[in-house]
Amino acid sequence: MAKKASKAVKPVKAAKAGKDGNLLGALAYIIGVLAIVLYLIKKDDKFVRFHSIQSILFCVVWVVVMVVLSVLVTVISIVTGGIGGILSFCLLPIPLIAIVAVVYAAWKAYQGEMWHMPLIGDLAAKYA
Repeated sequence: MAKKASKAVKPVKAAKAGKDGNLLGALAYIIGVLAIVLYLIKKDDKFVRFHSIQSILFCVVWVVVMVVLSVLVTVISIVTGGIGGILSFCLLPIPLIAIVAVVYAAWKAYQGEMWHMPLIGDLAAKYA
């Protein structure tokens, strides 16, 4: 009887990204505009391109989520006569969660790991 190989998810080490590649990968998360520039310039560095596109995707998803939630809270507030404004306090932790995710991703990039964020990591790897 043949045993199925287990698919354990392990962080992928960068293929000789070097300190410069690690630093550029980390800066792609910290400075959002730099991620776009790095993605367009560093065509031969798969490590930097991966972290750049993952940073771009994360920023786009974060902005979309914040806009949708803000509109939803505003509509609920208008419909309920202002009582829904209390829900706006539920939006406060979302930017803090995003900051923690960005700092963690930058740290992983600086360590030389191609850490995949949930939901967008595979898409970033596809386009890197």
